[in-house]
Amino acid sequence: MTDTRPIGVFDSGIGGLTVLKAIHQRAPEETLIYLGDTARVPYGSKSKETVLRYSRNNVKFLREMGVKMVVIACNTASAYALPELVAENTIPIIGVVEGGVEAAVTHTKGVIGVIGTEATVNSGAYSKAIKARRPEARVISVACPMFVPLVEEGWTHGDISTAIVRAYLDRYKGQVDTLVLGCTHYPLLKEPIARALGPSIALIDSAEQTALKVKETLDKLGASALAGTRGGLRFMVTDSPARSKQVGERMLGGLSMGEVELVDI
Repeated sequence: MTDTRPIGVFDSGIGGLTVLKAIHQRAPEETLIYLGDTARVPYGSKSKETVLRYSRNNVKFLREMGVKMVVIACNTASAYALPELVAENTIPIIGVVEGGVEAAVTHTKGVIGVIGTEATVNSGAYSKAIKARRPEARVISVACPMFVPLVEEGWTHGDISTAIVRAYLDRYKGQVDTLVLGCTHYPLLKEPIARALGPSIALIDSAEQTALKVKETLDKLGASALAGTRGGLRFMVTDSPARSKQVGERMLGGLSMGEVELVDI
């Protein structure tokens, strides 16, 4: 069986493009629709009730586009809204927390670090999920709010990124053996993060793990597009399409976004 309907991917902004890129690389036959809710970014500083309301709105919009699956490419929305969205919808809804947790508990020797936005860290979603799988594991969670603007300004290498990453993470060097990058922007800071924590640290990229889970779910349901074909990419934002395209193509590393559509949801 094949299913040519698109997959919907949403985030509060354009950080979730790292998830879209990972899905596109693992399943190039799939058509992907990306929705960046840039008019309401960031979700990371908002209440659970507000994030849930915005997330429901995003899912409704994507379902009206005829998607066969929705990927929540936002750690905050995954932490705050995933259970409700799964319960309310008949199509698969996949978040970015679960895949990262599964990889972390597989790699760790016992101490796992989690970095993310304040909302993601305060939700305790990663810590709870890790403890559910490995009750004996120790989890150290750190909010790193400056990492997102670093990435969006393109300062992912050099003295500025090195100094800011070290300001947040130097004190944890040697304390953790595995680090979950709990924000979709953070994979672009892998190099300075690895330097700050040392070469022995295992960095868990939730984008890659989420793409794997998407592919596994499609295969299990018999809902994959025809292998060997090439799916399309469509990009929509709720504000500032020109800015979103400029920053987004930097994050996508050479993958063109084409026209970025402005939508009102």
